[in-house]
Amino acid sequence: MTNRFGNAPRLGFLSVYLLAVMCLTGCNSASLRSLAIWKSTGDGVATIEETISDSDYVPLAIWHESYETAQRIAAEQGAAVLVGFTGSDWCRPCKRLKRNVLDSDEFMTWTEGKVILLELDYPKVTKQSAEIKEQNEALKQRYQISQYPTILLLDQNGEVLGQIAAEKDETPAAFIEKAESILGI
Repeated sequence: MTNRFGNAPRLGFLSVYLLAVMCLTGCNSASLRSLAIWKSTGDGVATIEETISDSDYVPLAIWHESYETAQRIAAEQGAAVLVGFTGSDWCRPCKRLKRNVLDSDEFMTWTEGKVILLELDYPKVTKQSAEIKEQNEALKQRYQISQYPTILLLDQNGEVLGQIAAEKDETPAAFIEKAESILGI
């Protein structure tokens, strides 16, 4: 079977076209907006067999923005709170730590049952509610935060267990080792 482009079969052209569309729309393993599984029939026609959307995706861990909520969940689960003080839209070291460590599957899997995640953001451009801004400023004062990123581990009462000093080229394994040392696990 040939088409007007020469000897290339239709299914081959369709596969290349679908791959190009997926690349252009940003489909990757971390965030699947929609993934269609194509099945070739005997007559060279491709059909959709199954569709998976990101509504089926369950995150490994949730970053809370409410201190009160994170503390309540930590108390219920008997876990510590890992607090990330960050400037998400302007702080390069914060972005690097998030990309290399905090968003990694290894770190997210490790957090399960050990820590509740709390992100306290101090953006320059991104809009926040007045309530969150007020909460974050109060916590910045309470914990005497003077640089970003700062990562603290707190007990269920909000007392500091320790601070994790993240290195420039931090790996998830090294970060986890530091956290476990502070938590005594």
